[in-house]
Amino acid sequence: MAREIQLSILPHEIPKIKGLEIAARYLSMSSVAGDFYDFIIVDEKHLGILVADVFGHGLPAALIASMLKVALAAQSPHACDPARVLAGLNESLCGKFKQHFVTAAYVFVNMERNCVRYAGAGHPPLLLWRASTGTASEVLENGLLLGLLPYATYSFVEIPLEPGDKAVLYTDGILECRSPSEQEFGVDLFKGFLESNHNLDADTFADLLLDELSNWSEHPKGVGQEDDITLLTVDFKSS
Repeated sequence: MAREIQLSILPHEIPKIKGLEIAARYLSMSSVAGDFYDFIIVDEKHLGILVADVFGHGLPAALIASMLKVALAAQSPHACDPARVLAGLNESLCGKFKQHFVTAAYVFVNMERNCVRYAGAGHPPLLLWRASTGTASEVLENGLLLGLLPYATYSFVEIPLEPGDKAVLYTDGILECRSPSEQEFGVDLFKGFLESNHNLDADTFADLLLDELSNWSEHPKGVGQEDDITLLTVDFKSS
């Protein structure tokens, strides 16, 4: 029952924004998970994307993830301001629990101005492939974890986009995926994978990455994970 409830709070379809191609993948390590993602659809040219990871696993983490869905919906009026969105989520979560804090990353895509705004709360960095440079880089703009201090403040960075750019949002289950020799996949291998496969469409890239993690860990996809995995790939196709 908890599994059914949790799956019901995840998006049932990917938003259709002209000029964007988005793929989402969600693999839980158990029947219920602490990862969460959702969208704020502003209009046909503006979109907010949230990825979050609740500390811990099982039903308590899943319940907090469901709280995030309600809290995110309340941030819709200022979806264009990632810092304010994270501050609002933090305020909503503070005082509700004592041990289960949340990391989160929020991206606002502005197709009218061809840019994204990004802010994080204790979350792994956004990975960004730039067609202009031919390289992948980390975008780190982090504040405190959500739910830790009621008056925490956040900041965002604005990044111009060009056709061919690819942004990847994810949870740390990807970075912490371990090989049989206990080596973590890590951000450097992840960046290398992005640089080698940036030309793939969003869905193919996402599926190939999950295959790569399965090969790395020597576990079948979705089996034997040590953490939940959430992945969102955003391809910028045109102005």
